[in-house]
Amino acid sequence: MSRALEDHLRELEARGYSQSRLTHVRRTIEMLMLYLRESHSISDWRAVSESHLREFAIFAATRHRTPTGKLVSPNTMRQWLSCLRSFFAWMRDTGRLVADPSEKLLWPRKGEMLPRVLSQSDMARLIETPDTTTAIGIRDRALMETLYATGIRHAEAQKLNLYDVDTARMLLIVRQGKGKRDRIVPLTEATSYWLTRYTTVARPELIAGKKTRSKAKKASQPKAPTAALWLSVEGRRLSYQMIWQRIDEYAKQAKLKATVHTFRHCCATHLLRGGASLRHVQQLLGHKSLQTTEIYTHIEIEDLKKAIEKASEDDS
Repeated sequence: MSRALEDHLRELEARGYSQSRLTHVRRTIEMLMLYLRESHSISDWRAVSESHLREFAIFAATRHRTPTGKLVSPNTMRQWLSCLRSFFAWMRDTGRLVADPSEKLLWPRKGEMLPRVLSQSDMARLIETPDTTTAIGIRDRALMETLYATGIRHAEAQKLNLYDVDTARMLLIVRQGKGKRDRIVPLTEATSYWLTRYTTVARPELIAGKKTRSKAKKASQPKAPTAALWLSVEGRRLSYQMIWQRIDEYAKQAKLKATVHTFRHCCATHLLRGGASLRHVQQLLGHKSLQTTEIYTHIEIEDLKKAIEKASEDDS
């Protein structure tokens, strides 16, 4: 069973799937393999039937828990079943199976969860949290300004290089974003200012390996030059996990609920509230389909409902 999975992953990688997507596919199918082995003693994909997959779906929806102890959401279930259907369709198409046991699986109803969006004042308060008298603070302020102004994804921000930033023309190049597509996004004056301050003041300090926090230590060996835009205290590219941790720390300091992706949601929603067209927001976010961008119009509708309800309460 593992061999088929590895073959499938190699083909997906050859087709340009991202590492995060490949990891998601691997974990989903390995979870199914574990269930089949422990619940039905199945070690051959040819022995898997539609009823086995239906039982697995029920098990995953009613008994599987997230690391926080919660049941998985309908949207997560849809993602898992999408992985499984693609996998079994691939095995059928490559002759590993005669029929696809997942073909008639029913999908759970898509959840109506809308993205969490902060008010513009709360977003400003969050962005202003870092101590900009330090190199780390300047870096984090520039990072949050960039996330909010451009709406780029977490992975896109982490992969940025110094030559992707053109503060003179107030432009940012996002290379090989989701779907392996490049795009150019505009920068605001505030973002250009903080990026300039970061690249001219803070980044040279970080690349030199200076101590910017009490626990930071100088590297014992000289560092190779790096083109990475966001640097750690050791002068290396800031990791995906570290970006998440920094945003989480600042959100807690500001007593707000926010993640890296919150900046993307706020960027889109605040632009629409300011009169930007849905098509322009789609281009900025790098959405392939306009339907993906339309979720932010749903947020506007929810805001309108709340405003109407509040007005009704005030009148009464």
